Amino acid sequence: MATRKEFTPVFEEDESTIRSRMIGRISNEWRKEPGDFIYDAVAPSPLEVKQLQINQDSILKNAFAMFAEGQNLDYKLAEVGLTRMQKTPNKRQLQVVADVGVVIPKGHIISSIILDGEGNPLTWTADEAISFTAGATSKTVSLTCTTAGAIGNLVTGSQFMFLPTIPGVRTITDLGTTIPGTDTESDESAWARYDFKVNNPDTGGNKNDLKRWAEEVAGVGKAKVVPRWAGKGTSKIILVDAAYAPASQALVDNVQVYLDPGSTGLGDGKAPMGNQVTVTAALPLAVTITATVTWAAGADIEAGTAAFTQSITDYLKSLVFHIDPATGNNYPVVYNRIGALLSFTDGVSNYSDLLVNGGTVDLAIGAEEVPTLGGVTL
Repeated sequence: MATRKEFTPVFEEDESTIRSRMIGRISNEWRKEPGDFIYDAVAPSPLEVKQLQINQDSILKNAFAMFAEGQNLDYKLAEVGLTRMQKTPNKRQLQVVADVGVVIPKGHIISSIILDGEGNPLTWTADEAISFTAGATSKTVSLTCTTAGAIGNLVTGSQFMFLPTIPGVRTITDLGTTIPGTDTESDESAWARYDFKVNNPDTGGNKNDLKRWAEEVAGVGKAKVVPRWAGKGTSKIILVDAAYAPASQALVDNVQVYLDPGSTGLGDGKAPMGNQVTVTAALPLAVTITATVTWAAGADIEAGTAAFTQSITDYLKSLVFHIDPATGNNYPVVYNRIGALLSFTDGVSNYSDLLVNGGTVDLAIGAEEVPTLGGVTL
């Protein structure tokens, strides 16, 4: 992802600099020391002048997409036909065992035991009506969170209950997220899409267009395009979700319908006619890490392990579809980089026997693979 530059103020000056300049323009026949009439008369003005300078810098800053923020960045996005991606709700599935004859109505509320920021339980609604007929006492129920955003991305195995309860329901098992919820797009992410489009203008369906179109679908975190993967007139799109994990089948299906329904190449979707698009999920490459750690005296081992796990997760996300231009291959998981992250983890005094997937070498990432954290044992 492209990195935004830091804006350097052009007009803003220090208050003392402005005051000195103003007082310096007054004749020396007047006393101008602190406490004198002239000094005290001038004293309030520099602060107002500085505020005007800050306002000038704000106008200049928001005139360029590279520096613009908030609503001003939205205006720059609109100039190139883009809009900021809004919050989307979590979608997940439950495995429900119930007696024959039980009906779960479409839109029925299912509550979790997790509370939102206002102390209310997060709720979902059933996407479709489910009937338990003879011989079918276990069914999968698809849900959509009523609160948009990443707050609905609960861990698999969370507890749920029907509101109101439905007599005859025996067990409810959470199967996990199918499409992660996403928060409103950040300025950094929105600008990265702006920068990508400006530097890769529309061409009617080249690989950059396909990548951008795929990433327009709610829940998609990143897409990779493989041109002519099955011959002339074919393209493959490999997806990860908003958490940079391999996309679920539901998300794959959504992107397939958006780009090329049925993978026919007939131009019924966003992809141009003649381009037969096949959408697939990335393949997971589980990365397991083990090491013997010497902890500093008084170190919080649990917090240190959690911090290292998070730093590894962030590192692996940075490698998703990150291509080395020199080789055309994905950058590998670098063994020494993991060692460095462990070394700089708070509380770690020293370590030995660091193994990544049982070895001590860099871990190659296949063309359709994305690294995922398989486990950390310290």
